[in-house]
Amino acid sequence: MNEIWLSIIMPTFNKAKYIREALDSIFMQETNYHYKIIIADDGSVDATLDIVEQYADKYPNTISVLKSEKNQGLFKNIIRAYRLLDTKYFCVLDPDDFWIDKNKIQNALDFLESHEEYTIYATNMRMQYDANRIIGNYNGYSKQKSSNFQQYLEGRAVLGNTPSSIFRNIVFDEDFCQKILLKINNGLDENSFRADSFRNLSHLVCGKVFYEPIVDSVYRITEEGIWCGSDEFKRILTNCIFYKDMWLFYEEKYFKLLLISYELYKKLLKPNLLEIFFNNDEEKFIKQSYELHRLHTVYQLHIDELESATSKKMKLKYRIYHWFYEKLKKKLEKKGLI
Repeated sequence: MNEIWLSIIMPTFNKAKYIREALDSIFMQETNYHYKIIIADDGSVDATLDIVEQYADKYPNTISVLKSEKNQGLFKNIIRAYRLLDTKYFCVLDPDDFWIDKNKIQNALDFLESHEEYTIYATNMRMQYDANRIIGNYNGYSKQKSSNFQQYLEGRAVLGNTPSSIFRNIVFDEDFCQKILLKINNGLDENSFRADSFRNLSHLVCGKVFYEPIVDSVYRITEEGIWCGSDEFKRILTNCIFYKDMWLFYEEKYFKLLLISYELYKKLLKPNLLEIFFNNDEEKFIKQSYELHRLHTVYQLHIDELESATSKKMKLKYRIYHWFYEKLKKKLEKKGLI
């Protein structure tokens, strides 16, 4: 058998309903490569750990289980798995997703082994709700596509999602993980580093992604999903923070990342999205107000360059800002916060 190894990270929290299907989809793989599974459980209180331990007893040389006494959130849960990566390749398979192609691993590693310049092998995936109701494929791109970091910055890269991507493990060493922790301690949002957006970006900085338009995995949409459970305002705000944080994480080297963040921020100022913001519950409203203020503070330090890059009239910008902050001020006054 080939001596090349793949690590499959599975972060779990209360996924007893789904995790058997995810694990079975790994063990159905037909491959001449080795693989191991790192299951990081974030303090599940349902039967998740019982199921995991059943599989670990059955496959003791394949499954490692990381337990937690309490729920600590996705970032803290998954970074402890990143720090254990010691194989040439890795991927993340969430316990509510699963693979449907028995050649998933073989296809990905065959390609990456013969194309050293690529750091990501991505495919398409099927999206479905809990009750097996299919809503289509994640990606409408039907041809093979190679993309680099510059194309990513220009919005022209074709990428996969969590269950459909496999990575060359050249990023997550101990120094890189320590840098992430240091940046978070210095004010970056840990949520910017927890999911596939960060994995994709950090690997494109070092290489290219190859997209193969085959559907070999399923992304399950559930009410508990972090992304699917968010409203439109929260999703755009999360992306604003992500791109701003990536600009800072890479020492302000890629100004386009801040520009992407700023362009998304201006979308948040549209009336339909502001209505969502102002109608949020008090706790969410206060948190998002704080996040918007932090974003605004960063943009103001580079406003001339940002406005020049977006070719927008300054008067329009100030009219929007004035309207936004007047309405925000009234809401804060009504709640007695100022």
